[in-house]
Amino acid sequence: MDEIGLDELLQLIIKEKGGTPQQYNKMMDYIAFHETGPNQRMSTSAKQEGGGPGRGLFQFEVGENKGGNLAVNRTVNYLERNDQFVPQWLRQLWRGKKSVDVSKLNADQQKMLFLGYHKEHPTSNFSNVWSGKQTVDNFWLNNHWAGDASESAAKLGLFKKSMLAKDSTDALKVRKAELFGKDDKVPFQSAQNDPNRLPKESDILKSIFGQQTSSLIKQ
Repeated sequence: MDEIGLDELLQLIIKEKGGTPQQYNKMMDYIAFHETGPNQRMSTSAKQEGGGPGRGLFQFEVGENKGGNLAVNRTVNYLERNDQFVPQWLRQLWRGKKSVDVSKLNADQQKMLFLGYHKEHPTSNFSNVWSGKQTVDNFWLNNHWAGDASESAAKLGLFKKSMLAKDSTDALKVRKAELFGKDDKVPFQSAQNDPNRLPKESDILKSIFGQQTSSLIKQ
């Protein structure tokens, strides 16, 4: 039997919870963009700044019976309950290990753990996001972030800024690709179509975050 991968896991969850692969990946990318912070942006090997236990794209905690271990157990349980062959990489993590460092895994593997973690989470419900009952930022705050409740308003504000920053920098990359693709074909007709006059990504981030470009969030 072939090992299940990210695409197959997504299809399995979609049958039960709805949504599209694009919606799941967009949500995961928003969360990873925020969790990894400005100095390790979207790095699979990210480690929580300040020496904290968060690791990887989603800052699952390393340590006995912490977030990394819980994500592995939940994902294995979900796959086995659905008669799926557990991938070898995941089975190796599951066997006898009570502390899991997800930063040693690739992006697809970490996304599979994210999906398994939340599919088996007692309060996470992907359907609520796709139906509009819950926003992505609210999903992150109430089901993924594990900080002090007194900081929730400030942390939610930062997450919303991260979503805006990701959308803005992604749009900039698309615009650059469009304009530079024309550079050797036709002359630019106006200043607004000059790729050299596009804003810098660092300027966009500064305009959104100010001096505090973001922060790693405790998991």
